[in-house]
This record gives sequence, structure tokens and C-alpha cells, in this order.
Amino acid sequence: MAWERYYSTLRRLPRRLKKPVPFVVEMLPTFRRYKIKSVLDLGCGAGRHCAFLAKHGFDVVGIDVSESALKMASKWVQKAMLKNVAFVRGTMTNIPFTDSHFDAVISVSVVHHAVKKDIAKTIAEVYRVLKKNGLFLTNLASEKDPRYGEGEKVEDNTFRILEAFEEKRFEELHHFFTKREVSQLFGPFAKARVELLKDRPNYWKATAIK
Repeated sequence: MAWERYYSTLRRLPRRLKKPVPFVVEMLPTFRRYKIKSVLDLGCGAGRHCAFLAKHGFDVVGIDVSESALKMASKWVQKAMLKNVAFVRGTMTNIPFTDSHFDAVISVSVVHHAVKKDIAKTIAEVYRVLKKNGLFLTNLASEKDPRYGEGEKVEDNTFRILEAFEEKRFEELHHFFTKREVSQLFGPFAKARVELLKDRPNYWKATAIK
């Protein structure tokens, strides 16, 4: 498992994984407006968004496939003395919670690391675990991303690309979305908004309400 190999060999958490991404920070007023209390962080990694949201009073559950990442996340929240966070090992295609469980789901730079059938299954799982009027926030790689077409082609708009973080290199799937494809993916939701991220215009920001 690529991400387990990455996290298991990290000796120190890099700076980029210590701060929440801007589009999550910017959603706090919206979370308040929708009276959100419980949040699932799907693909939580080392826990930066779990810690951030917990500090702002939300009850947070983080899910990740990497056991090493979850150990890092647990140490982080323990050190910060945050009691309103829990962690569960699991996959995005089979979320281990009952229907209508969470007020919101966030997923940062995770969903596009899959083939199309698994992406569709992930969105269906997110929809399932969200409560009525629940909110989903995610970012998805755009077909305008300069990495589009690199590596091994797996299927349309999907490539196995070499990742390079902290001098660690591993191959990972990347699906690159058109705006129309993102809109179609969120068809079951009552409302959905798709726009390019201001600070990273090679990614779509998608916000959907069940």
C-alpha cells in the first residue's frame, strides 16, 4: 500500500501536513450556518483537518487506510488534549458507519486517487453516511493539471503517476476530472457547486448538499 509505505517511513511530519488547506478553513462559517456538529474526514492522513475542526468545537471522525498515518494522527490529538476526535481504519469505498450518520464529510486530495468505478462508489458511500441536508466538501484533480497524461494510462483520464514527497517516491492513481464529470458525479445530491480552487487552479473544489 503506497500511502502506508509513505507514512511508515516519515520520521517527522512535514510542514505542509501541519496546516489545514485554505478551502477547509474558509468553510467554517458555512459549517456554522448549517449547524454542523459531526464531521467525517475521509482519508484523514496524519490528522491535520481533524485537529483543526476539533479545536473549533466539531465532533470529528478520521478514516484512513494507513495505520501509520492514524498513529500519527492519534498522537497529535492526544498531545493537543482533544477529546472530540476518533480514528478508524477503513477505505473510502466502504465507510464503516451506518446510514445518515454525519452532518458533514470532508475529503482533501483523496477521492481522485482511484479508478472511475471506485470514485463513483466512494461518492455513493459519502451520500449514504450523510444526514439529510448534510454537506460534502472535497477537491478533485482537474484535466487541466500539468500532470495529466504522465505515467501509465489505466483508463480514460486516469493515470498511474509517480508521486514525490519528502524525497519519497511511489506510484499512485490519479483521475483527472472535467467540470461536467464532477457535476454528473454529484447528481444524486440536492445541490452541488463546482469551481476551481483559487490557490490551486489545477483542482476543482466541489461542495454538495444532500
